[in-house]
Parts: sequence; C-alpha cells; structure tokens
Amino acid sequence: MKEKQDFQIFIISRFLVSLIYVVLSEFLIWFATDRIKHLFQGGVSMAIFIAGIIIMIIPIIVASLLFSKALVDEVHRMNQEKEEMRKGYEKKRNLMLSDIAHDLRTPITTIAGYSKALNDDMVISEEKKKEYLQAIENKSARMNDLINLLFEYVRLDSANYGLRKDEIDLSELLRTIAASLYSDVEEKGMEFQISIPEEVHLITLDRVQFSRVIVNLINNAIKHNEKGTVISLEMKPEKDKIVIEVSDNGGLIPTFLAEQIFEPFAMGDASRTAQSGSGLGLSIAKKIVEMHGWSLELKQYYEEYRKSFIIEIK
Repeated sequence: MKEKQDFQIFIISRFLVSLIYVVLSEFLIWFATDRIKHLFQGGVSMAIFIAGIIIMIIPIIVASLLFSKALVDEVHRMNQEKEEMRKGYEKKRNLMLSDIAHDLRTPITTIAGYSKALNDDMVISEEKKKEYLQAIENKSARMNDLINLLFEYVRLDSANYGLRKDEIDLSELLRTIAASLYSDVEEKGMEFQISIPEEVHLITLDRVQFSRVIVNLINNAIKHNEKGTVISLEMKPEKDKIVIEVSDNGGLIPTFLAEQIFEPFAMGDASRTAQSGSGLGLSIAKKIVEMHGWSLELKQYYEEYRKSFIIEIK
C-alpha cells in the first residue's frame, strides 16, 4: 500500500513539474512573440507564424520526453528494489528452512536411536529404560513446541491473517499475565518485580496475541538467565504513548546477536542447543506488536537493568 502511494505521489509531482515547465515556457514564448509582432507593427508573415507555432510546441515535446524518462527510470528503480527484496526474502527463507532442519534433526536422531535400542532389547536396566523413555518424551515435546512455533510464525505472516481486536484494559491484562507467571519465576529462584498502574487504560488490541507477546518476553527472561536474576514487568503511561518494559539484570546479549535478535532462528546453533530455544519466539512477538502498529526493541544497559525489551504503544 505504501509503495503504491509513493508511486502515485511521484507521478503527480513529476506531472506538476512538467506542467509548470510548459506554462512558463509558453508564457515566455508568447511574450517574445508579442514583442516581435510589435516590432513588425502588427504584420506577421506566414513563415514567422509557423515558426512561432513550432517554437510553442517544442516545450510540450520536451516536457513529455522528460516526464516519460522520469517515469521509466522510476519504474526501473522500483522493479530493481522488488527484485532485491525477493532475493533477500528467498535467502532468509532458505536459511530458516535450513535452521528448522537442523533443529529437528537432533531430537529425531535421539528418538530414533533410543527407540531402536529399546526395541532391540539393548537396554537391560529398568532405570536406563526409564531414562531413555524420558529422553524420548522430552525430545518429542521439543519437536512439538518447535513445530507449533513455526506454524504460528507462518500463520501470522500469511496475507489473509487478521488480528481480532477489542477494547481492553491494558493494566488489568498485564496484571493477569504477571499473576499467571509468578510461580514460574519463583520456581527458578528469581525475583519478579511488577509495576502496573491501578488506573484503567483502555487499548484496542488482540487479547490472545498480545498476551502471547508479554508471556514470551517474560518466559524468555526466565529461560535465559541464572538463579537470583531480577525480572521486571513495568507499564509506564506517558502523555502520547504507553511504554511496557520487560527487563532483567541477568547476562548481556552479545552485540552481534542483539542486532538480529528478532530474526527467525537468530540465537545461533550453540545457544539453541544449550538453552533449548529456537529464536522464533521473539520473531513472533515483534511481528504481533508491529501488526498492532506499535514497536518492540531491545535495549541493553537500560536504566538499572542489564537489558530490557520495550514496547511502545502510540
């Protein structure tokens, strides 16, 4: 839509420039012709008349040629941009598919190996059997989570998907989410600080999808920080916007990773393997926030915290 509007603005602006050029040229030619007529005391020969007509047509031809060239150049530029975007999208898609295959291959290999060992009666110890079965269950759950995340990412990216928005009290929604996750934070030996105003703040949003964003950000802080970390959920109503911050005083995110943290599978192989994360969760969160017309960004060394995910609602 924006690309179409930009192209329409370009056409109108170039047309106006060409029109102004023609009007000014015709005025100058008319003025010059009028002076010539006075010099010849009102008597204009046929040759002078024809020459005047030709001279008056020239600016129109020049303006038409310039307008056509500008139009062709703009269309060519737009086509080049589309081609570059297409190539970039295909590259990202291929990388994502490669990462999906990588993340699915490990649990599949483990499940296949443990299943074969159990089926071939290679495991005698009952304790070892339980260990293998538990590993199969864990890897299956991991695969299921990854597939669900991938399904959600693709669904949000589809052209016919739309948010189901209602007018919601944002303060109450955040309090409900915080209450549901409080025990998860405590179980990890972390501290949960919550700062949400009592006043009602009605915002039009998709309750299910926006709740997913906040839950994802808090779970991300729980999963990727050590025991004793302080996690904060804060809502700050300001004059022309509302800011929601999910912060913690845990470890910093490496710069190279922070710059692409919202890209699918941005966590990298080592991080995904060690911490059972796919990197899809933050991509989904950012996509949902942007679908609402808002913004989500990561800031490190933010106020008294090491890192903070900040949502701006305008």
